[in-house]
Amino acid sequence: MTPPAVSPPTDARRYAQVRYRLLLLDLAGSLAFLIAFQSLGWSHAAARWWSLRLTQEPVILLGYLAVFGGAYYLVMLPLHVYGSFWLEHQFGLSRMTFRGWMMREMKQLLVSAVLGALLVEGLYALLRHAPETWPLWATAGWVLFTVVMARVFPTILLPIFYKTSPLQDEALARRLLALCQRVGVSALGVFRFNLGAETRKANAALAGLGRTRRVLVSDTLLADFTPEEIEGVLAHELAHHRYHHITKLLCLGAIGSWLAFTLTQITSPYWIKAVGLESLADIRGFPMAMLWFSGLGLIGLPLQNAISRVFEWQADRFAVDLTNRTPAFAGALRRLAALNLADPHPPRWVTWLFYDHPPIAQRIQAAERQ
Repeated sequence: MTPPAVSPPTDARRYAQVRYRLLLLDLAGSLAFLIAFQSLGWSHAAARWWSLRLTQEPVILLGYLAVFGGAYYLVMLPLHVYGSFWLEHQFGLSRMTFRGWMMREMKQLLVSAVLGALLVEGLYALLRHAPETWPLWATAGWVLFTVVMARVFPTILLPIFYKTSPLQDEALARRLLALCQRVGVSALGVFRFNLGAETRKANAALAGLGRTRRVLVSDTLLADFTPEEIEGVLAHELAHHRYHHITKLLCLGAIGSWLAFTLTQITSPYWIKAVGLESLADIRGFPMAMLWFSGLGLIGLPLQNAISRVFEWQADRFAVDLTNRTPAFAGALRRLAALNLADPHPPRWVTWLFYDHPPIAQRIQAAERQ
């Protein structure tokens, strides 16, 4: 099978340009919503409405989050529908009907609401009961949450969205598990997940921790890629475990979280007063707090992505060295670029701000030079 060209520049560039605009619009819309919800008194009104009817702080918080989250979703819905449904169909990437998209959307909303409520409830419980030491406890809670999510993802979260089953191609399964053994990574098995009913995009992953770790291969990857190419894609994922990239990112994330929480504790008395509140634990200041954390996240994003790109370069080199198949790995990258309409040459500012992987054309050229 001859790999598609890296740059069908017209479609890939047009798709990417629309995506970049949507990213900026989504960011601007989110920030504008937070400012409006706080400054126009909607946050105070929502908190007051629930506090007049309920007495328990956690329940009041849940009611407030339902109003806040519902309002945010409705405001951003037109942009979301265009970006996740119409645009994907316009460029031939999605195979979902609108009804299918709505069903998936409801699942995503439910999962996001449950996880988001748990995180916010935990944070505000710490703000109320440990006002002096909450940054340390919040950091520990975030690390624990991240580890638990990584462990339960393949067994609880993934089946909500995709049907998974053991890979029936026993020869390929043995080949991929043998690759894992060469790297010293244990895996429960190789599983196929059905991505093709929704999109033409392809993917593979090594998901889970400990006893839940397994190799996941999409049906689209199995249909369009050679065994050598699939092996190269998995070798890249194995590199992240071989070099402990996940642990390193978790540690860096913990440090960044602690710095953000500590800076919030130090500065919050000043900006909380600007919205007429006395404490960060007052839910009426939630939009302001989210605006603050969003700003900190944007400041740290370029550094986080730069570190991630270094890890991705290391994983690419490892994949070629491990499989000793430069043409196969470069071919896999070409196919992924064509299927996903990846922009081969994104603008530098986009790479710097948003890309946690190096541009695909650079990755292919580097693989071919090895």
